[in-house]
Amino acid sequence: MIIMNRNTSPIEALSNDAIAKVAERTLISQYPEEELARFKALYAEQSGLPQGQIELANGSDEWLQKLMIQFGAGGVLALDPDFFMYEEYAQQIGRQMHYVTSDQDYNFDTSDILVAIEDIRPSLFILSNPHNPTGYQFPAADLQQMADAMEAVAGYFVIDEAYIEFGEDYQRPTNPNVIIVRTLSKMYAMAGLRIGIAYAQGTTFDRLTAINHPYPVNNISLNLANALFEDPERLKELVAYQKASRERLVAIFQGLTDVMKVKDTQSNFVFTYGGRAKELGEYLVTKGFLPRMYSQENLANVVRYSIIRLEDYDALEAAINEWRNA
Repeated sequence: MIIMNRNTSPIEALSNDAIAKVAERTLISQYPEEELARFKALYAEQSGLPQGQIELANGSDEWLQKLMIQFGAGGVLALDPDFFMYEEYAQQIGRQMHYVTSDQDYNFDTSDILVAIEDIRPSLFILSNPHNPTGYQFPAADLQQMADAMEAVAGYFVIDEAYIEFGEDYQRPTNPNVIIVRTLSKMYAMAGLRIGIAYAQGTTFDRLTAINHPYPVNNISLNLANALFEDPERLKELVAYQKASRERLVAIFQGLTDVMKVKDTQSNFVFTYGGRAKELGEYLVTKGFLPRMYSQENLANVVRYSIIRLEDYDALEAAINEWRNA
């Protein structure tokens, strides 16, 4: 099967030779003190985030769990739908969840979110931007309103930017209650290394990192990530490939808007629903393509497709055309 249901990279970030060279020079007998400092410096340069205000965890999922522990005691507000692990980690920690539900076209009204913040007064509000599963990127002005509203109720606002490298850069809220979470799993093709990044300011950063491990990521993962960021040519090639794959994916599914609804996306996947979307998804499974389909009632007619290797798109397009002609 050609996997289209995980939103991960279809190619590897580093060659086998590059990986072998990193392994040869990695000291597994030592704690990753120098490797960690090197990564923070490289990632700060790449991302534009201040080096002294970023910290790592074992994947962004670990940050989500820690956020629930440290900031979720007064209840957690999220969107419905959004990344399903928000609810999963809230349940693990015993945090009460509240939701702002989308309309029938999976859009969210910012005014509804602001009203929910004022009424519920959650201690934590978390959303993905670009949004998972729709791919929508919230405007900077809307995010600023949300940050202000959460600050007014003495709560914390988390922006999960797992897919931001596929979207547009924007002016992030500078409120002291804002936390940014990122990952190397999507654009940078390193989901298996489990490197999650969190950014915050002042006492929020102190509180966020107070329960973090002294060496949260291992030597080999850090050295492999550093090898990518130390190689600007390979990094440029990787990013170009991911974006080219995204463009091909979007172009193919935009050609189906006469038979189903296809959301605009700022991520590495496309979100289809309504019409004959489920029928196409089920047909493509028989042709060797595995998209994401959902068991939740409000997503029953949704099928999501993530990027694949460039050489596989001709077969995907041929299968789609075969379905249309039939």
